[in-house]
Order: sequence, then structure tokens, then C-alpha cells
Amino acid sequence: MVIAPSVSLSKKLTDTYYLGASVGVDAITSATKNAPPTPPAAGEDDEGDSGNFSYRVPVSLSLTYDKDDDTLTAGGYYSYEDTYIGRTLFASYTRRMNLNNTALGIAFSKSFDYWIPDRQLPTDRRSERSLDLSATQLLSPKQSVQFTYSALRSDGFLAQPTDSLITDVFTVYSQYPDKRKGNAYAVRFITLLNDPTSFHVYYRYYRDDWHIQSDTVNLELYRDISPAVVLGARYRYYRQGKAFFAKDLDLYTPSDPLIAVDYRMYAFQSNTVGVSAILKPSRSFLSMFDADKVKLKLSADVFTTSRHENIQYLYHTDRLTGVFTTIALEYDF
Repeated sequence: MVIAPSVSLSKKLTDTYYLGASVGVDAITSATKNAPPTPPAAGEDDEGDSGNFSYRVPVSLSLTYDKDDDTLTAGGYYSYEDTYIGRTLFASYTRRMNLNNTALGIAFSKSFDYWIPDRQLPTDRRSERSLDLSATQLLSPKQSVQFTYSALRSDGFLAQPTDSLITDVFTVYSQYPDKRKGNAYAVRFITLLNDPTSFHVYYRYYRDDWHIQSDTVNLELYRDISPAVVLGARYRYYRQGKAFFAKDLDLYTPSDPLIAVDYRMYAFQSNTVGVSAILKPSRSFLSMFDADKVKLKLSADVFTTSRHENIQYLYHTDRLTGVFTTIALEYDF
């Protein structure tokens, strides 16, 4: 279970500059995965293994310049958790042209992360870089299309330090290549079916030098029920192939240089179905506030994977299923 309260603030500093900030806490309680036995500290009793609790504190800060046909955003992100510290710098630029019917964008981010493991790693460092190029075109007053290309690069220790393969004969930790290069191509199409109803279609193809290929399809439908209520429904399908070093768990040996335990290195599928609502509360309900400046956003999604032996090995169930809910209150002041 994950409980993740957060607060976001966007402030207009001048007619062209905007400041954005957010801070949150992710409190995570998870089922215990298979892991090598760790002896209790000296003088302490081993009270068994009933699960894991961890937390993450993400903080971000950004500054946006928006004037005429140009929008430039730059900022940073920091997160802390027991075993990992993430630090990222990011920037994006969008140029609008053709009477705002066309927009070209570029975005870049680079992380400077490192592990805080309880064992010796080849390196504690993990770095990721991404470059996104996008083009958006208004096809008609009711339709638009967007194309995006992404280049993704990772290096450092890329496996989870705690993932391990335990057999009756040996115990080994997961080990991945120390570099990864991937490319993704995506297209998004939005059409207004009628005045209160819009339909969104998204497709993304990804391939990397670990031989993982994936397809993602998102379908979203939104309808204005009234000036105060917008309802939405969505479906996401994901499918991927396996990495070149992934094989059946019982085929690994201690001498294998690369070992994968995480099911996300193998071929699997997942499905997500969700609903959402945007509500503008009545003036009587929010007598203390300006009701025209308040929005309440609600959503719920159900996620499930295909059956996989690695999920069975790690989590003692043949597939993963989760329910994600979000409650967000926006207030302009």
C-alpha cells in the first residue's frame, strides 16, 4: 500500500514568469520479497519478516518563462528514501507558430542518483538522461495530433540491489549491464466527438539495446456532464518482450555475469482501467472560498499484470493487481 500526500504551488511572479514547487511524502508498505537472509544485529532478536515499510520524500522546483510564442521551463527535482537518493535537472522549450496551430518542443533531463545499499556494489552511482522532441499540429477546430521522439540513456548500477535469486545450492544478486540505450516513438490523437465529449488515443513504441521492445496503447474518453462536472474513463494496454540476458530462473548458475529476477526484464502484459471526475463544488458547500477558483479531482484505476513465474517467485502470487486512487484539490488564489 502506498499513501502519497503532496502539495503543489504555482505562483505568477510577473506577466512572463511563473514559479512552481511541490513537496510530498510517499509512505510505502509492501509485501516482503524473497531476499537473502540477513542476521539480526548483535543483541537483537529476529522477530520474523512481516513486510517492509519505507518512505520517499520528493521535492521539485521550477521556473517558467512564457511570452508571446515562447515557453521555457527549467528546474530541479530531489527525492530521498532509505536506499536511494535521486537528483534531477530538467529543462524544456516550446515554440508556437502558425497562429498557434503548430507547436514544436524540446525537453532534456539528467539525473544524478546514487544508491545507499546495505551491501557492496560495483558502483553506487546511477544516471539517466532523456531527450524529447515533439511536434503538435491542430488539424481542424476539433482535432489535433502530436508526435514525440524520445532518446533514453542510463548508466551505473541499474539493477535493484535487493533483488536476488535464492536456490538450495546458491544465492546470487541480480546484475544488469551497466549501460542502457533506448528510443521511443509516440503519437497522440485528440478529437472532439461533440461539444461535451472528447476522445484521446495514444500509442508508444519502445526499443533498447537490451533487446526489450514494448507497445503501449492508451484510450481516454472525457465528457462534460454539466458546467460543474467532467467525467472520464480510460484504458491502458502494455506489452513488452524480454531482455537478452533474461532466462528461466532454474537455468541460472553462480557464474552467469548477468542475472535478472525482476519480471520487468521478461515478457509480460498489463492492463489498466480507470475512471475520473473533475468537480466544481457549489458556492454553498464552499462558503469560505471563491467557488469559481476551486476544483476537486478524483480518480481510481485498477491495474493487473499477466501471470509470470518471476512474480510468483518474488511476491508469492502469480500476478500483480493494484488499485490506485487520487484525490486532488486545486485552488487559485
